[in-house]
Order: sequence, then structure tokens, then C-alpha cells
Amino acid sequence: MAKYYATISGLPNIGVDDRKLPFSSELFVEELREVLTSGDFKLLEVLRWERENRFLIDYLESPEKALEATEQPQLLSYEEVATVMDALKKGTKLPKHHLPAYIIDFLKDFVVEKDEEDDVQDDEEEVRMWPLRLEDKLADYYYTKFALPARNHFVAEWSRLNLDIRNVFAAFTSRNLGWDPKDYIVGDSEVERKLKTSTATNFGLSEEEMDYIAALTSVQNETDITRRERMLDVLKWNWLEERVFDRTFNVETILAYYLQLRIIERWTELNEKTGEETFRSIVATLKKESNDSLNEFKRNQKK
Repeated sequence: MAKYYATISGLPNIGVDDRKLPFSSELFVEELREVLTSGDFKLLEVLRWERENRFLIDYLESPEKALEATEQPQLLSYEEVATVMDALKKGTKLPKHHLPAYIIDFLKDFVVEKDEEDDVQDDEEEVRMWPLRLEDKLADYYYTKFALPARNHFVAEWSRLNLDIRNVFAAFTSRNLGWDPKDYIVGDSEVERKLKTSTATNFGLSEEEMDYIAALTSVQNETDITRRERMLDVLKWNWLEERVFDRTFNVETILAYYLQLRIIERWTELNEKTGEETFRSIVATLKKESNDSLNEFKRNQKK
């Protein structure tokens, strides 16, 4: 396993409540191209593709709007998507492209084939819900075919965390709105089966099955959407800190730093004083809880 002593030693310290970036995550990626081994850089790409999924959905929903949008994808090429879809529809050889296999499979199974089906209901509800269904299916393919099978424990665990967050919130939303959770929950493990069928407050999940289920339930109970999003980001930040504190010079530390930069970037445009005060209050509360958990984790590692 490669060690990155010089790179990691030179990284500026960052905190979850920072409001100024030392550099952007995009610039960090460019610097890492010259530093990481090819295998380690591929791990970084696995993490980066999660962000690209929403751009693909936007493009499938409205190509014109996606092309004209201010924010554009960093990895996904709309031109490649168009040419690949055209080849799939015609049944011809795929052109040269840089799209991951999970996107090719997704386009074939849920976009091209849908266009060819005659029995798809074209009613108003189906049209309205189709982008959401596409998003769920794409998430399914990203996690089960691409991220979770990654040959790196940290990447797989991070992907599991994000999948669990997505599924738990989908289960709560389905419960509140009377939807069938089976239509929105990704995966088919024992955890996902409980989320699809259980009526218990915590979906019958033990701490061994999902050690952050209590924290996610608490976040879900927060009615303020902005505050809830910030609580989630702090939860993710603390998770990253716990996972890499003893992997000082490994690639996992670099991957975690990239993800933390992305978290800070989400809030760099937050300028309202009340929003700032609210965020710092959340950070102070969750930092205390996280420090207690981290100290316990460290004690267990020494046993």
C-alpha cells in the first residue's frame, strides 16, 4: 500500500465549521493526479462519480436545460451520453467513451428499453414520477455495481454510509406519505429488507446492523430542512474523522480530506448571520457527542 507522507503532511488543517477553503476540491483532484498511484486515483474517481449521477438525471430529463445550466459535471460528458444512447437504441457497437460500466448498464436497462416499451403508462403521475424513479435506479446501480464492490474497505464503508442514509430517509418519507418503500429503497440485504417491511420506529435495526441508526432517526425528526442537512454533514464529517485517525499517511486519509473539502464547499455560500449561528450551534453539540464516540473507539483499538 502506497504511503503519502509528504502530501498528507503538507495539507492544511480543516474543520467542519470552516467557512473558507484552503483550495477547492477540484484543484485538489488535479494535484492528486501527479501524486496518487493509478489504483488509488481510481478510488478517488469512484467517490467523484457519485456527484455526477444527478447531472445524468438532469440531462435525461431535459438535455437543453442541462447543457445550459451554470453548474456542469466534472467527469460526465453529455456528448458521450448522447452518442452511447444512440448506439444502444440502434443496437450498434458502442463508440469510444469514458463512462463507467454502471452508467452503460443503467442507460440500457432503464432508459433505452423504456423508450421501446409499448405498455408503459404515459399518464400524468408516471411522467411526474419518472425522474425520481430514474434517480433511485441510478443510485442502485452506482452503489451495488460500482461503489460497494470497490476494492478498498474505506470506499466501500463510505458508500454504505451514504446508501444507508439515503435508504433510511426514503423509508421515513415513504412511511409519512403512505408510499410503498419497496419502490424507493436501494439494495436487498437484510438491512434493506427491514427498511422495506418493518413498522418499528427504528425499523427493527440493531446497533450491530447500523450503528448510526439512532443518529439518523434524530436527524429525521428535525423539521427544519436546512438544519437537518447540516446535521447530516456533521455526522458524515465525524464518521470520516473516526475512520482515518489511525491511518495517517494512507490513501484513505487523502480520500477523507477530499470528502471533507466537498462538505465545506456545500456551506461556503452560507452568509446569513442566523444561518451561521445555527450551524455553529449544531457543530458544538455534535462535536461533543462525536468526541465521546471517538474516545471510546480509540480505547477499543488499544485493547
